[in-house]
Amino acid sequence: MRARLAGLAGWRRLLAAAAAGIAATLAMPPSGATPALAAGLVALAWLLDGTARLRDAFLTVFAFAFGFFTAGLYWVAASFFVVGGATAAGGPAAVLGLAALLSCFLAFPAAVAHRLTQPGIGRALALAAALGLGDWLRGHLLTGFPWNLFGYAWLHVPAVEQAAAVVGMYGVGLVTLAICLLLSVADWRAWTPAALAFAAMFAYGEMRLGRAPPVEIANGPLLRLVQPNVPQSEKWRREEAAAHLQRLVRLGAQGPEPDAVIWPETAVARLLHSESPIVAALGRSVQSRHGLISGAPWREDGRYYNSILAVDREGRLQGRHDKAHLVPFGEYVPLRGLLGVAKLTVGRKDFTAGPGPSTLTLPGLPPFGALICFEAIFPGEAAPADKRPGWLLNLTNDAWFGETAGPHQHFEIVRMRAIETGLPVVRVANTGISGAVDGYGRRLGSLGLGMSGSLDIRLPPPLAETPYGRLDDLPFLAGLVLLAGLSASRRRRREAS
Repeated sequence: MRARLAGLAGWRRLLAAAAAGIAATLAMPPSGATPALAAGLVALAWLLDGTARLRDAFLTVFAFAFGFFTAGLYWVAASFFVVGGATAAGGPAAVLGLAALLSCFLAFPAAVAHRLTQPGIGRALALAAALGLGDWLRGHLLTGFPWNLFGYAWLHVPAVEQAAAVVGMYGVGLVTLAICLLLSVADWRAWTPAALAFAAMFAYGEMRLGRAPPVEIANGPLLRLVQPNVPQSEKWRREEAAAHLQRLVRLGAQGPEPDAVIWPETAVARLLHSESPIVAALGRSVQSRHGLISGAPWREDGRYYNSILAVDREGRLQGRHDKAHLVPFGEYVPLRGLLGVAKLTVGRKDFTAGPGPSTLTLPGLPPFGALICFEAIFPGEAAPADKRPGWLLNLTNDAWFGETAGPHQHFEIVRMRAIETGLPVVRVANTGISGAVDGYGRRLGSLGLGMSGSLDIRLPPPLAETPYGRLDDLPFLAGLVLLAGLSASRRRRREAS
């Protein structure tokens, strides 16, 4: 098989690379077939063995990544179909354009690494470092979009995913890439470190989970998560606004009185401001000991924000978080004057980005780190660096994506922020998936996609700050240097012999 793949040329090699990338997406949620990523990366390495020119290597990795991102992000097109009309035709084009952009982040460094190395262990290590660097770059440049990082292939293996507490998801991805690409080398000296790396991650995870208390033990505040399941096509109809609020209040009143009620992103489909009487009415409308946490659009000084509001039971605003990572073309139009296109969402004006991670306080609850929608997909940016909260809250509205893989991936990606930080994570979505996990990423309960209802969760205490919480991406960067150094050392050894 290695010889056959290395012997492919032209469009046949590119087609095989794209097929390998598509197959590798089976390792991502909701499928979770981890070996599929190894098979796809091994196939990519063998295809690259048949290329000599930098251009051919770039196109081969680009084709692999294009297949990987197109298949993994197909659900993005669903948001265009929600708007309908002529906008629907742009859905497939948006997926292909996004896939092409993300593919460049992987193809450029991988092509350079391939050009500077010879087949064998040195090339496998160099490719792992290059693809890991590409993962990190796509999570930071051009606003960043770290969706389906390679490390997420372990999201269905509880012991292995615990390594994120030490090296973060970029670090887990780097180790995963090294393991998979070393398997492409027919040499026991490559397989041995791959096996040892996997064994180390697994053993650490088993030890960490073995010390964890039973997941059922939690005596913290009682939180009621409300999932109204309002279709996106109905969400912003003015004539439906009162009925939607009544549904939220009714669902939040089911069961014993909680400490706080939590509604999803933009649950209040009205533009609020500091003088709005609706703010006070919201706090007094819910039955809870301490108040309401809800998403709502906010106007301040002529600017518009996608916000989280913490309102006490007397109707006083206790805190506000404004979304910092805005969705291009959904919440703002980049280069609006040049492109001349409209947003997908309601309203002609762009939202303004907030200052970044923030900690909010609602009296009676531990301080919480507030995250809106895909703000929670960024490793290392879930909690403020100067003030560690007691838990993380992610409000979102995945109704844009229907019953696709997107909401499932979103929930699992957000779950990783709990392992990285050691903080419990509560997630409340309009149409699902809502739920909560403890600091080990263990599920405390959830409401499925497309369900309407409420879920009561006892908030568990936070864990001690994790190594990744203290060091951020330093372990990942050190791993990059280590792999690059080992690859260069093998190259010098080969040249000397």
